[in-house]
Amino acid sequence: MAAPSEIRIEPAHAAVAPSLAVRFRLWRNRLVGSTDFRRLIARVPVLRALGNRKANALFRLTGGFISSQLLLAGVRLGLYELLRDKVLSAVEIAHRLNVPPTRMRTLLNASADLGLLIEIEPDLWALDDAGTVIASDPGVAAMIRHHDMLYRDLLEPEQLFREGAGNTELGRYWAYARGGDPGALPPMAVADYSTLMRHSQSMMADCILAAHDFSRYRMLVDVGGGDGAFLTAAGRRHRNLKLGLLDLPAVAERARIHLAAEGFAARSQVFGGDFCRDPAPADADCVTLIRILCDHDDDRVRVLLDNLHRSLRPGARILVAEAMSGPSAGARLASAYFGVYFLAMGSGRCRSADEISDLLTEAGFQAAKTVSTSNPLIATLVCAQR
Repeated sequence: MAAPSEIRIEPAHAAVAPSLAVRFRLWRNRLVGSTDFRRLIARVPVLRALGNRKANALFRLTGGFISSQLLLAGVRLGLYELLRDKVLSAVEIAHRLNVPPTRMRTLLNASADLGLLIEIEPDLWALDDAGTVIASDPGVAAMIRHHDMLYRDLLEPEQLFREGAGNTELGRYWAYARGGDPGALPPMAVADYSTLMRHSQSMMADCILAAHDFSRYRMLVDVGGGDGAFLTAAGRRHRNLKLGLLDLPAVAERARIHLAAEGFAARSQVFGGDFCRDPAPADADCVTLIRILCDHDDDRVRVLLDNLHRSLRPGARILVAEAMSGPSAGARLASAYFGVYFLAMGSGRCRSADEISDLLTEAGFQAAKTVSTSNPLIATLVCAQR
């Protein structure tokens, strides 16, 4: 096997002496790629366990589509909903879901192997932890259904990376990502994605409200707030907080109806407009951008933040909350997922907290600070002051 000093460097880089880290990584890669080395690992018990973990991780990647389709099948069939708060036999599950028993057993066994179900007694099936979350949180099930659209856009993934997003399903679904005048979108163009965002907001709202104290504010305005799901959660948590929402006219009308239905008509104001052009309410002392910046490319983000900086009074706070890239396991998962999602969507990217802080500072905001949450996979916060 080649020692680190024997690793070849491509001619284009020959003029620059490679660092020790580079030489070590190339040597290590050659070692791991060696069949003889992998056979050696298999013969040593301690190394065998490490090798098996690496092999299992690689297999999860290669078989990931199977896992996602098992999830989708369970949601579409109503499997998790059926087993919520009950246990049933395979035959009874098959009968209720109109699936042949032999095929249902295949689905049940595979779902148990993925930690979705558990055979709590012989042929008596119940939800495991992950299945319980899917059954109890409509937002998770909604996102699993939604992913079917993304998978169709990824049928030829190499084309997406070579050519970028063209006429993708995600680009059509997120209507404001298509360009043009988003303020002119009709109600039907925003209905589906607004509903999805409301259903998937629960865990995000809990994450934000646990990480930041909104009781210090008099009026909170959620910019791009959709149907008002986050404002509803914040309003329930903080009874004296006045609520405001700015979104596209077609979305704002939905938010007005939703907030009134939740009992917040007297405490809320809804403004229809384009957050890149129209001013935010001047009396807001806190504005939130929840899963907003990530949807847009840098140029549009700059326009948005510049507009907010002009609109807000000195001392007002701005809070950005979204999944961000970073070193934690959750942040790395989020970055990989959203990097491809936004590529298929045709707009936006997953940024680091430092990148968002830089964009806020560039727009004129001060004292940008990163705030960790209980789950970086869902969100990290960046706060700054006007």
